[in-house]
Amino acid sequence: MKKIELSGIPKTGLPLYEMQTLATLAGPTGGVSMSYITLLPGRRVPTEGFSCHDADEYSFFISGSVYTEAGDFKDECKAGDGTLIPLGEKHWCENRTDEPCMIVCALVKRGE
Repeated sequence: MKKIELSGIPKTGLPLYEMQTLATLAGPTGGVSMSYITLLPGRRVPTEGFSCHDADEYSFFISGSVYTEAGDFKDECKAGDGTLIPLGEKHWCENRTDEPCMIVCALVKRGE
């Protein structure tokens, strides 16, 4: 086991969000990247349009909430919710509150 200390991991993504990559593993059948993300109040990711990934995105909401549009889904995700955004699905989210939203996210690349 390897213990991961958030205090020692650099933050990227500012000023929209803070992302700390907890672990990345690549292999012959795919790979996974796990991150701790804080979406700051009043911020939208991306700032315009949509984003999409070359991996499935699994997220678990630790605290706070965000409004999200992904595929046919258009609703709020809040603490205790989990989501799956399939590979290639266009999506965006916005923190419409005055509190940060904390999320643990895993991007899982599919094997060939």
